[in-house]
Amino acid sequence: MFRKLPPISMLRAFEAAARLSGFSAAAQELFITHSAVSQQIRALEKRVGYPLFYRSGNAMLLTEAGRNLAGKVREILDALEDMFPDDPGQEDAAHILTLEVTAPIAENWLIPHLTKFKQMHPDIVLHIRTTPDLGILDDDTVDMGLRYGDGNWRGVEKIKLLDEEVFPVCSPAFLQAHPGISLHNLKQHALLRHSVISWRDWFKKAGLPPGEPANSLAFNDLTHTIQAALAGQGIALARSLLVQEHLRSQRLVRLFDISARGAFSYYLVWHRNDLKEASMALFRAWVISELPGHCNSGQSL
Repeated sequence: MFRKLPPISMLRAFEAAARLSGFSAAAQELFITHSAVSQQIRALEKRVGYPLFYRSGNAMLLTEAGRNLAGKVREILDALEDMFPDDPGQEDAAHILTLEVTAPIAENWLIPHLTKFKQMHPDIVLHIRTTPDLGILDDDTVDMGLRYGDGNWRGVEKIKLLDEEVFPVCSPAFLQAHPGISLHNLKQHALLRHSVISWRDWFKKAGLPPGEPANSLAFNDLTHTIQAALAGQGIALARSLLVQEHLRSQRLVRLFDISARGAFSYYLVWHRNDLKEASMALFRAWVISELPGHCNSGQSL
């Protein structure tokens, strides 16, 4: 017989909020957001047909019906815990995250930052895969992904991290060898081209005549474009995130305080996974902390 049972995540959220007398404390214990706990509680109240909590000052206290239900739910969760003791193998798996990123993001942003993450969370093991695909995670063995796109993906959780900007950069050596670079003479210099990032939009933003630069090096890989700029071979139109570390270390310099909006934005996406939720929450928090200008517009689709 088919049983219409509430999701275990709903019962866990209710039990934690009841035991800790608050949604924020429950969210912290479960490594989810306050909003997620609140949504689970509202869904459970709708299911049972009566209120489970009432507010008293800063605390969320159980109604009498809520206390009765909390006792029963706790007994059920305790019974399930006794029935399914911890599996050491599952404990290990809970701390292994498979992350899929494009090679430019991995090489130019993620890898330079990973030392901080490992220092903060030495028990979490990251398996990093690179992919040329800008689309959504379609591999069940992948837990999370850093994606550059329009965010129009279904079936995953996502957080919009950063709206992309593009602007010209070059090496200090190139700048020294070509003094007096200005908007008026920019097109007289070696402008590195990429098959996706067009100079046309930036020229328009800068008030310059449109058109792609001619007789210059052209690449189909963003990392190669950045490497060419680092090697002093010309001026690259670069994505802000991908040159962040090079600008900080002064291996590249920004030429003008003019930016064009990138075609897409950066997102962190992931599949729901109760076993790995704690580890994924820590990784999400770390990524956001490394991008203080993040957009913070997460949603489930």
